[in-house]
Amino acid sequence: MLVVALTGCGRKHSRGDDGPNVDLRPEVNLGPDIDLGPDIEIGGDEDAGIDAPPPEYVPTTTTTTLPPDPTEEAFRSVAVGDCLPVYMTGYGSEWSHSMPPDPVSCSSSYAGLFQVTGVGSSSAECGTGTGHTWWSYQGRSGTTTLCLERVWVPRFCILAQGDGAGGVASLGTFTAVDCGADRIPVEYDYILLVAGVYQAPANASADHCREGP
Repeated sequence: MLVVALTGCGRKHSRGDDGPNVDLRPEVNLGPDIDLGPDIEIGGDEDAGIDAPPPEYVPTTTTTTLPPDPTEEAFRSVAVGDCLPVYMTGYGSEWSHSMPPDPVSCSSSYAGLFQVTGVGSSSAECGTGTGHTWWSYQGRSGTTTLCLERVWVPRFCILAQGDGAGGVASLGTFTAVDCGADRIPVEYDYILLVAGVYQAPANASADHCREGP
């Protein structure tokens, strides 16, 4: 039995001894104890998830697939022995195509024609000397280098540099140009027509190519 005893807090009337002290707050009996039921244990088996730590955040990994590089694919699809209808324009190291075109017959009469002698990752793997050059592309998978050798075809035009005295100092061996062009790159002076292509004898000279006076 729970009994709450409250101490009286009464006061006298303001008129002196006119009456007895009055206790304005008598004892209050709150009645029998209230049984609140069995104790509840927080965090027991029945509430195992209440005190558990929050799940660890794992960020979602997104894989981005890059679109294919058509120029790199074109370079990597070239095979040794292919002949490509390409040439240098004479403007710096610019080629006539931004990527290797489809190969053609090596006996065709294209004005610009190169045979692929090797496919690697460095120009150091390519041959040197007259008519040999290389063409490279840096792609996502690395550098692809085509080793090229000029295939000479008659009846097309190339660029040439003069010697300052009316003669020819050097040929633009890897170039090709419209034979009737009215403008050419500033570093060149002449347009020359390839009149014929022959197997050169050991003592070849300009006389072997002369067709008239």
